[in-house]
Amino acid sequence: MLRPLLNDRRALYVLAGGCGAVVYYGLFSAGWLIAGHRTPYLLIAVLANAATALITYPAYRRIFGGTGSWGAGLARFYLVSLGSLACTLVGLPLLVETAGLPVLPAQALIIVVAPVITYQLHRGWSFR
Repeated sequence: MLRPLLNDRRALYVLAGGCGAVVYYGLFSAGWLIAGHRTPYLLIAVLANAATALITYPAYRRIFGGTGSWGAGLARFYLVSLGSLACTLVGLPLLVETAGLPVLPAQALIIVVAPVITYQLHRGWSFR
């Protein structure tokens, strides 16, 4: 019953995206809870984004069957990840400063959108 899902790139992408979101949110939350009183939340977002890209790249490479240079693929992957970061850098201040949401719930709302946006970019460009 699970075999068809494990052979479906889209299902694996959703699984990897979910895991990536959990990794990112965990890193972001830990950074915010540990250093948020003295570190801007946008800096924490940048650091969590970079760490998450390094941690999750091998899984995405396997899902999309990346066969080229590991370094070049990582660079393309991170460029797409910067798109997610851009959403965070714009959306987080809007939700926190303008809408008055606390930082962690605001970041959770933003995380939901990123996998939907980046799937096509990863499929068509990161792992070509």
